Amino acid sequence: MSLSHLKFRHLMLVDFLVRHGTLHKAARLLNISQPAATGMLNDLEQLLGISLFTRSRLGVSPTPSVHALLDKARTLLNEFNDFTTAVGRAAQGRDMVLRVGVVPQAFVAYMPQTIEIFRSRGGGALRTQEGTARQLLDLLLDGQLDCVIGRLPSDGLPEGRLASELSMEPIYRDEVCLVARPGHPVLDARRMGFERLAQEQWVLQRRDSSVRRALAEAFLREGLLPPDPAVETTTYIQNLAVVAQSNLLSIAPRRAAEQQVRLGLIAIIDFKLQVEPMQVNMLLRAGSGPNAMLNLFRSALQESVAAQANVERVPQRRKRERGQRKATGAARKA
Repeated sequence: MSLSHLKFRHLMLVDFLVRHGTLHKAARLLNISQPAATGMLNDLEQLLGISLFTRSRLGVSPTPSVHALLDKARTLLNEFNDFTTAVGRAAQGRDMVLRVGVVPQAFVAYMPQTIEIFRSRGGGALRTQEGTARQLLDLLLDGQLDCVIGRLPSDGLPEGRLASELSMEPIYRDEVCLVARPGHPVLDARRMGFERLAQEQWVLQRRDSSVRRALAEAFLREGLLPPDPAVETTTYIQNLAVVAQSNLLSIAPRRAAEQQVRLGLIAIIDFKLQVEPMQVNMLLRAGSGPNAMLNLFRSALQESVAAQANVERVPQRRKRERGQRKATGAARKA
């Protein structure tokens, strides 16, 4: 019951003290006097029953108790800021904002149609944020995003975070493929192997990207060092733009690559990397309550993914049917 007296200004004080290290600076940011800030800190420590900071002539230093609570405190502050923004929009008669983090390949493949479905069914305003899986997961856990469409980082959750803080719903699986410009000599190679690919020049995302990790794992399984890129970028979209105008090779999510193939900008190399498809999920904070707008967005995303899957099945079915007709014709001639 004592925690019912906790105020957001208490949490702001803790955050400012950790960031700036002095009561003077924290008091100035809170627009109060330094003695008032000292009193707030004393009240908070008495309320919680733990020591939060050690004082010295140089300022204040957080105790281990602060480090244990800080992530949760900042999440509450970010959610409170989002709440105050929602109150302001409601007072002005404006739509509520759903904050969605999306990895680039999911955005390109599914978000345009998802947004159209979402808006046509009464969805509110959307604010999207692109980034790596780790960057978006940090923002989600900090309370700055409502959901993330992406993968769990291959190197695990951020330090200090627990799997119990997340809920996860599988959305789709995406393969990766190798790409080159149309007419690249590698497309005409009769025998393709990792040794040949290792001799080529590459444009790749930075080392922490899941797509580049997949390429590295494929080479390492063959006993070869992964290619050292001639050009390193932040997104596979930049890679595809470079590939289209150069002799560099790259790796990309297949769905996104196929869109560029249909435009005649790149070609997919007929070579199997033998890596597992990447699972893309909708990630939420486990403590998130019911949210009608988030449920509507989830439904729109699922419909967009299903529609794209149906489009992809049509040419595959036609290809099988052509193969069956050829086999039947050959059997009749025999």
